[in-house]
Amino acid sequence: MKIQAPKRISVGDFEEDDRASANVLAGILNNFMEEVYTAISGKLNIADNLNQAIKIIKVKLTSGVPQTPISFRNPIQGKINGLDVKRAIGNAFPTSGPFITFTESDSIVTINHITGLPDDIEYQLIIHIMGD
Repeated sequence: MKIQAPKRISVGDFEEDDRASANVLAGILNNFMEEVYTAISGKLNIADNLNQAIKIIKVKLTSGVPQTPISFRNPIQGKINGLDVKRAIGNAFPTSGPFITFTESDSIVTINHITGLPDDIEYQLIIHIMGD
């Protein structure tokens, strides 16, 4: 189902006695309805609209443990609920879907373990960070 663009509230559609109130409401609601319509028409993005972020890291593993410690500041509000690997770029295919275990302390996120990637191959991981 395609959602139709909202009809704007027009002060001229109201009786003379109601136009002052309609003008106030139109100023608030018209902008809001346009923003909601734009958002649900495929214009939402992670950075501006959701408590989520994208982070790109480079990693090389030994038995799933990063060879070089990986830490970064939490880029979202509140605690992180999860890290999803959206893309793994390297010279070998992942052996399964990469899964990340991490800890968060004082807004610093430390990646402890990553499954699904072969040892000793550098990967660039595009990670989707999800909040509450």
